Amino acid sequence: MMNAEPLYAATHLDSLPLACPGRPRISARLKFVPEDFVVDEIPAYPFSGQGSHLLMWVEKRDVAAGDLLGRLAAELGIALPAIGTAGTKDRRAVTRQWISVPAECEDRLSWAHKIDGVRILEVTRHENKLRTGHLWGNRFSILMRDAPHEVIDALRETARLVAMRGFPNFFGMQRFGWSGDTLRTGLARLDPSTAGRDQQAQRHLGHFERRMTVSAIQSALFNRHLWLRMEKGLDSTVLSGDVLQKTETGGMFTSSETSVDQARLDAGEVRLTGPIWGTKTMSAKGDALDLEQAVLDEAGLAPSSFRIFAKLAEGTRRSLFVRPDDMRVEPDPDGIRLFFGLPKGCYATVLLREFILPESGRTVVEESE
Repeated sequence: MMNAEPLYAATHLDSLPLACPGRPRISARLKFVPEDFVVDEIPAYPFSGQGSHLLMWVEKRDVAAGDLLGRLAAELGIALPAIGTAGTKDRRAVTRQWISVPAECEDRLSWAHKIDGVRILEVTRHENKLRTGHLWGNRFSILMRDAPHEVIDALRETARLVAMRGFPNFFGMQRFGWSGDTLRTGLARLDPSTAGRDQQAQRHLGHFERRMTVSAIQSALFNRHLWLRMEKGLDSTVLSGDVLQKTETGGMFTSSETSVDQARLDAGEVRLTGPIWGTKTMSAKGDALDLEQAVLDEAGLAPSSFRIFAKLAEGTRRSLFVRPDDMRVEPDPDGIRLFFGLPKGCYATVLLREFILPESGRTVVEESE
């Protein structure tokens, strides 16, 4: 019988463990004005400068991602699916990202400058349309408004520790829907006892909504696994059968020599991973598999539970900890500003927990990916 309680618990960031639990945290406001939250997309590869797609480096201020794409499609006279992006970006922010459109739009680009809050800063070309995930990550500049300058040295020490150790790569609350609605819908699809009650509602879900409900389940299970591993003090320990990821190449392998791989983990050459369960997830072995299985057992699920989702839940692995790139803490006339880069799929809100007290940063309601 399915037990959803531990999954819902794993969606509440305030109750999840920190990388630096003993460090001081502050009260601060976030996103008071869009300029408090600046995001620059980092492409996955250089663009060739030629080809059948225009690549636009677009800045938007206080504009929702969906509104931006809809307005671009209308101004350029093209269908929405013809526009390509590597990831979504926050509304209450100043964000810069690459967007691709067909090359025949070139003589209409001046029309896009009419869109309020949007500027096209650069244009080039490439052979291919941008696809979701075609980015390395994002670089952030975040103002913790009203943060007192007296704590800057303490926050710099926290930043040093997080950069050295990494922070737990939990999924943020955005993945689960407000009040857990997306997760609740996904769990209803897994539970046969609710099939009749929810059958009609399920039929009205589009492909994207169906995929997000599955992702919410996978993300909650991942959070619960990472939480359990940290509770057991195994967040920096290689277990027999752990699936490790090579830092430089991203390739994965199963650990068979824990002492050798522990040295590589300590040196930053490899990373621990946790399961995003699905039909094709690379399975751990030995002690690591026992720990992962305990999470499924607790929830009353099994790897086979995801077969009903078919291609929506092929599964993968995800790094348990992330080390921010080039992290800095600097004074600002209005508070203290954090600078850092994160790989795609990582949540700035999760990192901010290491610096800001619960409740004080509630204005963060979106996330760049």
